[in-house]
Amino acid sequence: MNKHLYLLVVFFLCAPLAHSEEPIDFSSDYPTMVVNEDSTITFCYCGAAKRVSVQADFLYADEDSTWYTDHSKRIKMKKLSDGCFHATTRPISPEMYTYCFRVNGKRKPDPFNPDTAWQKMHKWSVVNVGGSERADLYRTPERTGQVIHTTWLSTGERIRRRVNIYLPFGYELNIDHKYPVLYLIHGINGYEGSWSERGRAINILENLVAEGLCEPMILIMPDVNIGVHEDRPSHHTLWNNVFNYPRLCHDHEIERGLVELIQHVDTTYRVSSVHLIAGMSDGARMAANTANAMPGYFEAVGFFSPVVHKEQLPQDSAYYSIYVGKSDMFYNNGKRFHQRMVKNGTAHRYIETIGGHYWRNWRIYLSDFLRNYSK
Repeated sequence: MNKHLYLLVVFFLCAPLAHSEEPIDFSSDYPTMVVNEDSTITFCYCGAAKRVSVQADFLYADEDSTWYTDHSKRIKMKKLSDGCFHATTRPISPEMYTYCFRVNGKRKPDPFNPDTAWQKMHKWSVVNVGGSERADLYRTPERTGQVIHTTWLSTGERIRRRVNIYLPFGYELNIDHKYPVLYLIHGINGYEGSWSERGRAINILENLVAEGLCEPMILIMPDVNIGVHEDRPSHHTLWNNVFNYPRLCHDHEIERGLVELIQHVDTTYRVSSVHLIAGMSDGARMAANTANAMPGYFEAVGFFSPVVHKEQLPQDSAYYSIYVGKSDMFYNNGKRFHQRMVKNGTAHRYIETIGGHYWRNWRIYLSDFLRNYSK
């Protein structure tokens, strides 16, 4: 895709960002959100308001899932005799979803739901509707390890970058055991928390481990935004990425910083000889550049809805997996990259799915990548 067209698409996708978020004044003991046994969801809002609705990316059970939508549904809530606003959805397809309240036109995340995720510079509340093998991977696992929020020095950029490091359950006890490591790179609209919040990477990993479908491993989830400010959360750097996209693509300072992060991880944590890297959207380009900068280091590389070009073609023997949805705006980009790899004789897997450029697909891709990386 033309880079200017890419920026235009990102602009329109992310345009509705101006609404402020305010705290909710609840005055009732009613639960704000309940997933019912019939896969419907009941919402309740008891604060002072004239009108209340729920905004969400729900997929109803009777809807065609071929085209995934993103925060497109508005569910009006009705004020009842108890003075609170109530609404119950139709049955929801098993999946992880995000939602917020709309109170007098202003968006407000659910203050009584601690499960949240940042997207498009806003905080969303998260709800998981179980009932399928895939959706059950997103639930909170019975055993979890430790998440370390830290930084590393990117010397070329002369800045310290944020990174979330997940050490699996039992890491501190198995002192002689070394673990595989997976680097997960977010896209142009993400930050270091995206893969754990929207991507459910930790939940997916630990639930697969519990089922015997994957071995425990270390997850490295760095911030790869072009603008990093110590006094500002990195999920607020979207526009800096958009307006500096040519630099993001061509100076490769972030990828050189990722190489330094990898060297730091190798000398700090008990890492085995199995190294993996995967990126979604524009993060796939960074994953490819990093793998090419370290030939022979990575065993497997994953591209999820990739924004990659011929300059990112593999330079080593890692095993590549390309995933793309048939309604993804970068479908042609991913398919063309696959065709180039076939022409070059590069061993890889190419997987087409339904759906588009959304976290629903990227969670599916991650779970498949984890299951198949050693095959």
